[in-house]
Amino acid sequence: MKTLVQIKFAVGKGLFQKQASGLLFLLCATPLAAAPLDALLTALPEQTATKTYIEVGTDHMNQRLDFFGIRDTNALAAGTQAGDYHGAHLSGQWRWRDDAWLSGSLWQRNLNGLSETYHFTNWQISGSYRFLDNAAAVPALAVRLSAWGNYAGEVGASNICAAPAVNDPKTCQTNSFLNTVTIKSPADKDIQLDLIGSWKLTPATNVSLLLGVGSTQLSYETLSATTTRNGVDYQLSFIGNDIVGTTADGLSQFRDKASKYGVDVGHDLAWRGNFVQAGANTSWRSDPWTLRAGYLLYAIRREAVDDILNSRGWSVVTRSQSLTLDANYRFNPHLSAFVRTQLSNTLIFNEMPVLYNTYSSDLVGGHYSIYTLGLRADF
Repeated sequence: MKTLVQIKFAVGKGLFQKQASGLLFLLCATPLAAAPLDALLTALPEQTATKTYIEVGTDHMNQRLDFFGIRDTNALAAGTQAGDYHGAHLSGQWRWRDDAWLSGSLWQRNLNGLSETYHFTNWQISGSYRFLDNAAAVPALAVRLSAWGNYAGEVGASNICAAPAVNDPKTCQTNSFLNTVTIKSPADKDIQLDLIGSWKLTPATNVSLLLGVGSTQLSYETLSATTTRNGVDYQLSFIGNDIVGTTADGLSQFRDKASKYGVDVGHDLAWRGNFVQAGANTSWRSDPWTLRAGYLLYAIRREAVDDILNSRGWSVVTRSQSLTLDANYRFNPHLSAFVRTQLSNTLIFNEMPVLYNTYSSDLVGGHYSIYTLGLRADF
């Protein structure tokens, strides 16, 4: 399994391959598509919340919840806590006009690698406007503009494993690892525009179709690492595409071009891209129950980072499919409880683009699921 940050160093006459897993999210991220819960977008949100709602929820995945044994298909993560995920979110929506809504959400995500836990914050704000009401065979049509993103103060790892040894994916090549790696302030910022059409098939049943486009930009502050070279410990700094190694006493230093080792830090960790998504969903209401199901197909074209992957003959992942199932039970005129399941054929892909680079693409090809429990208050 490749890691999210892999750096190759040539030492002496041979190739000494260092692969740093600063963000090792082996089977551990969220399968949500684009901004949270896009698969359930509708042009008729008043059907589930007349005026305003606030929702709180807790998201989970661990070995006990992996009912289908999906995580064990990854040999490196099987039997470990890699893949454990816990998140919590607060979201809400306000209908400030009969045909316009404002919404926002804040998520905290904790993701386990083989030895570290990573903490990310996800945010989203959006505005929706319905410019055509539903009439006979004509759907209600709405547009939504949203901004969203992810950020962390710092991510890193220690005792980092190189590419797994042949026939034993849990065994590190002991002469092929970085001691530590740290990325300061990794983040992504995203802008998105969606067109949504919804039909009332019956007073209790709606069907919606959606089409969206958007743009993603990644950023980070600094990338640093430590390594041992010829028995000497070095602190590594990345200045542009230069690698600078300095000993603790400052008496020894080396400086190399990262491109010499096939590394392009800027394009790996600060790429930008454009995406498109299309989906369909349906909802059915029968007091006190509301049931929803949605499907979303997502595709992205990135600058530079995927070209680098192609040149190396490595995996490029540009599409994702996800299914969201949601059941809401109203036990009070203004309060309801819900359970939600999200299934995807990729992971850490489109909801958290900050995690994708030339050395993590193999990680996002695995299937994954997340389960959410929560409460919702309507006003």
